[in-house]
Amino acid sequence: MPKRTPITPEDLYQVRMPTYCEVSPDGQRLLTVVSQQKEKTLKTESHLWATDLGAEDPAESPSYPYTGGDKNETRPKWSPDGSRIAFISSRSGKSELWTIPAGGGEASQLTKLEGSISDFDWHPNGKRLVVALQKTGEEEKAHAELKENNKPGADSERVRHYKRLTYKIDGAGFLPHPRAHLWLVDAGTGKGKALTEDDLYEESEPRFSPDGRTIYFVSNRQPDPDQDVLRADVWCIPTRGGEIEKVRTFAGPSNNIAISPDGQWIAFIGRPDPHVAWNQHQSRLYLVPSSGGRPVLLSGVLDRDLTNASIGDVFGNIGDPRLTWSPDSEWIYFVVSTEGDTQLWRVSRKKKQPEPVLSDPGVILDFSIDFEGRWIHYSWCDLHTPGEILSSRLPDPKVRTAKPLSKREYRTPRVATPTRPTVRSKLNSEWIGERHVSLPEEIWFEGRGNHPLQGWVLYPPGLRKNRKYPALLYIHGGPGAQYGHAFFHEFQALAAQGYVVFYSNPRGGQGYTQRHLNSIVGRWGTYDYEDLMKFTDVVLRRKRFIDRKRVGVAGGSYGGFMTNWIIGHTQRFACAVTQRCISNWMSFIGASDFGQEWRREFDFIDPWKNPMYYLKRSPLYYVDNMRTPTLIEHQEEDHRCPIDQAEQLWSALKVKGVPCEFIRYPAEPHGMSRTGRPDRRIDRIKRIVGWLDRWLK
Repeated sequence: MPKRTPITPEDLYQVRMPTYCEVSPDGQRLLTVVSQQKEKTLKTESHLWATDLGAEDPAESPSYPYTGGDKNETRPKWSPDGSRIAFISSRSGKSELWTIPAGGGEASQLTKLEGSISDFDWHPNGKRLVVALQKTGEEEKAHAELKENNKPGADSERVRHYKRLTYKIDGAGFLPHPRAHLWLVDAGTGKGKALTEDDLYEESEPRFSPDGRTIYFVSNRQPDPDQDVLRADVWCIPTRGGEIEKVRTFAGPSNNIAISPDGQWIAFIGRPDPHVAWNQHQSRLYLVPSSGGRPVLLSGVLDRDLTNASIGDVFGNIGDPRLTWSPDSEWIYFVVSTEGDTQLWRVSRKKKQPEPVLSDPGVILDFSIDFEGRWIHYSWCDLHTPGEILSSRLPDPKVRTAKPLSKREYRTPRVATPTRPTVRSKLNSEWIGERHVSLPEEIWFEGRGNHPLQGWVLYPPGLRKNRKYPALLYIHGGPGAQYGHAFFHEFQALAAQGYVVFYSNPRGGQGYTQRHLNSIVGRWGTYDYEDLMKFTDVVLRRKRFIDRKRVGVAGGSYGGFMTNWIIGHTQRFACAVTQRCISNWMSFIGASDFGQEWRREFDFIDPWKNPMYYLKRSPLYYVDNMRTPTLIEHQEEDHRCPIDQAEQLWSALKVKGVPCEFIRYPAEPHGMSRTGRPDRRIDRIKRIVGWLDRWLK
C-alpha cells in the first residue's frame, strides 16, 4: 500500500463538493450539484451529477456527471411528471433557466429575459414556472453597449449614482437599480410576463400552491426596506396576476417557506422580534394557515438554531436546506445546528415534539426525501470526508427516534437506533485515501459560571508526544456560526506543516442554547474573550507537547475582531494573523454593506451621538497595548468588513513599530477563503504558513 502524503494547499483543486440535492418524482434518480476548483481556468465550476438509485449494488453504480462545459449549473428541479429537468445556468452569460430531457440529451435555453434568475418553481401542471428575476439595468446595458462597440472608456469603471441606503452587498458588489421580481414563464416557449415590478421592493422564494392558483413568496415591503431589514414577510399573488396580499404571521423575519401538500399550511423559519440584535434569538420553526393567522411554534423546547450554521472552507456559503413536508401534510423535515453538527430533524404538525432523524457527527449540506421508497438522500461532509452523496433509510414516523426533549437538557439527543448510510458517490474517496487526514480530538470544558463549551484539537500527522510543537488558536467568524465535525482544508494544511491547530465555539455562536447565543450582544470581547483564554489554558495544560512559548492566534471576520482584541489585551501569543477584520466600530458602521444594521448590536445607539461608546468597544482603542507581531490579510472588494478596517490597524501598528505585514487581495470579497479564486486561496494559506514559520519555528 503506497504511503499516504500530508494535505497540501494545492489539494484544494482535488475537492469535488456536492451540495444541492433533488430526487426524481419516481425515486429512481438523484440530481446533485457538484463544484470543483479548476486550476486551468482559476474558476469554480459547478455541474449537475446524476445517481441511479435503482442499482442493486450502489458501489457498482456511483454518481456520474450529467452536464459539463465551462459554465455553471445549479438548482436542478424535476418537472412534476419527471420528464424534464430545469436548472439555472450561466451558459448565456446571465443566470437563465435551461432545461434538459430526463432521459438525457442536449440542454436548451428556456428563458431569455435579459437578467439573472436566482430561484424558480414549477407549476403543478408542468406548463409554467415562476422565477425570481433581476433585470439588467439601463446603465448596465449602456455600459455593455460601449464595450461591444469598443468605445473609448468602455473598459473603465462606470459612474454610479445611488439614492438607496443599501447599494452594495458583499459578494454581489455594487447593486444595479432594478431589484428581483416575480415573472411567470411558459415552460414551452420560455416567454415571460412580470407579476411584480416595484423596484422599492424585491421578491424571493417563489412557491406555487398545490392547486397552482397562488404564488407565495417572501418580501420586505416596509415603507423603507433598507431602514428595516428584518421585516421580510410572507406574501401571495394570484398566478394569473393581480393584487398582492400579505399572509399574516408576525413582525419579525420569515424565510425558507414551504407550502403543505394539502395547501392548508405554510411552514417557515423565523424570529418574532425585528428590532433585536442579529444573535439575540434562535431561528425557529413556525406554522401558519395559508390564509394567514397567528403563527404556532413547532420546534418547541428545541433550543437550537434551525439553519446550517456550520463553517467549512470546502463548501462555502451554500444557504440552508429547504423545509420538506411529508405527503400527508403531517411531518416537516428541517436541519438543526447543534454541537458542531448540522443534523436532520422532523416534527409532527399536531404533536409538536421535534426529534432527530439523522444525527451522525458531520454536516448535512442538503437533502431530498423519497417518501414512497422511504429513503433520505443527502450531500454530506464530516471530519474525514470533504463531501459525498449518501442515502439513509427514512425512520418510521410511528416510532420515536429519541425520547422527548426536556427544557433542562443542554445537550441534544442523537437517534437511538442509527442505520448505516449507503454511500452513493466516489467524489473524494480516491485522493483522500492517498492523504494523511488528521482527525481532531473533541474537548468539552467549562467557562465562567460553569458554562459548557466545546472545542477541538487537530494534531500534525505522525505526532510524537516526546517532542514540542508550535500551535495556533483559530477563531471563527460570525459570531453566529459554529466550528464542528466538518473537513477543514486550511486546518489540515496547517497541521501538515507541523502545527497543532485548536479551535472552539465560544459564547456568542450558534449550535448551542439561546443563552450561549446572546451572551455577548453588545459585549464582544467579554465572555467570548474569557472563553477563548480558558480554552487555551485547557489545551496547554492537557497537551504538554505544545510549546507554550510558540503559540499564535488567528481568525477572520468576527475572528479577526477577536484576534485584534486579544493582542490588545494580552501578550501571551507569539504572533497573530488577523483576516478581513473589524478594528474600528465607528467607521465600520458607516462603510459596511449592512453597517447601519449593526447598531442593533448596541441598542441602536447612533455612533455620532455617543462616539466613545463605540470606540471603547473597538480593538483600535487598545492599540497602545499591542506588541504582538501581526500579519494583516484583507480583500479589496470586501463590502462586509471594508478594507479600511485593515488599513487603520496597519498604519497604527507601523507607527508604533510593531512587526507587521499587510496582504491585500484584489477583486475578492469577504468570503475569499471559502469562495474566492482558487490560486488566491492557496496563496493565502502559504503566506499564513510563512508568517507562522517566521515567528513560531
